[in-house]
Amino acid sequence: MPETREGLIRGIWAPPSSWKVPGAWYWWFWLFFIHDEDTAKTGKCRQLMILWSIKKDGRISCNSLDIQIPVQIEKTGPLEWKLNGAAAAWYFDGEKMLEDFVLEKSGMVLDGERLSLAAPGETPSSFYLDGDEYVTKIKTKSGPDAFDFEFRARQEDLHPIVGPVHGYTKLPLGMAVEGTMIERLILRGTETRNGKLNKISGTAYFQKILVAAPPPQWYWGLYHFNDGSILAFMVTYAGRATLADNAWKGAGLKKPTLPVNQDIMLYHAPSKRVFKGKDVSITPNREGGQLWSHTVHGVGKEFEIDAYARAYSHSCWKFVKKVGALPAKSTFKYNEYPAVLERLELRLKDGEKILLKNGWGNMENSWGFLL
Repeated sequence: MPETREGLIRGIWAPPSSWKVPGAWYWWFWLFFIHDEDTAKTGKCRQLMILWSIKKDGRISCNSLDIQIPVQIEKTGPLEWKLNGAAAAWYFDGEKMLEDFVLEKSGMVLDGERLSLAAPGETPSSFYLDGDEYVTKIKTKSGPDAFDFEFRARQEDLHPIVGPVHGYTKLPLGMAVEGTMIERLILRGTETRNGKLNKISGTAYFQKILVAAPPPQWYWGLYHFNDGSILAFMVTYAGRATLADNAWKGAGLKKPTLPVNQDIMLYHAPSKRVFKGKDVSITPNREGGQLWSHTVHGVGKEFEIDAYARAYSHSCWKFVKKVGALPAKSTFKYNEYPAVLERLELRLKDGEKILLKNGWGNMENSWGFLL
């Protein structure tokens, strides 16, 4: 993939680089953080996540949707493809989580010339580039609960760490993980409900990911701060959570003891400094019901980070798939939580400290497996 900024942006609307690994997963993912007047003080906000995806499986179920699609990619033009997959979204409206806000099969059209992705259906959605703005539109069914969103996200901070950032990890047996991320964009747009139009503002996060491997267990977090700073971390691991909702009902979430990959990044926007480390410890704590908190400890060459994040809502995507020709099924749960990073302290070896609080963002955890 071209390493120029323009090449990375155009590559967002490219098909997967490989589609040979059984179970491979390819998706585009937006998180929109819709601010209210108190978000900068509290870290809480409305949030909407939308994901367009294809998966190299003949049949799989997601929540209430049974997906049977034998052919996931069809080339229909020099730079155009039909993607047979699904569109899914959840929306936290400030009070309650609308979990299957969008959930339907879709013959999506990927246009690498026009730089667009369109998902027709009962709840049509689309994603395209308009000048320097990434535009996402979602229109739900007509009626008293109908929504019509137009999100316009623009990257103001062009620091290389903010993105687009592209990474590729080669794994054994032809497997790989590849992704492009934009860590923070400024959000504006409109929301129309019951014929009433309101302006919206906030921030956004984007990723395009190819997972040509069985999905691992992970902890992930992404937080934006009022001064423009960003915290992101990821821990993939192996452990008893693999068996949760499968062979062992008691396999709960614990601090990972067998991490596979660990990354933490703090971008301090006022000083334009980046702190990256490969030693990250995540301790999950149940806060009641389905909600969790994360205690985070990260270490880099010249720094340490301690942070604490607490979820205030929850959404879950439950995937179920047959295990080959066997009568057994495998289950994988992908959990997302609107969350506040209540406090963060970075300590440098020279004695300097950076303190941040009330970052708005999202935490994830996963458990189970798909075969």
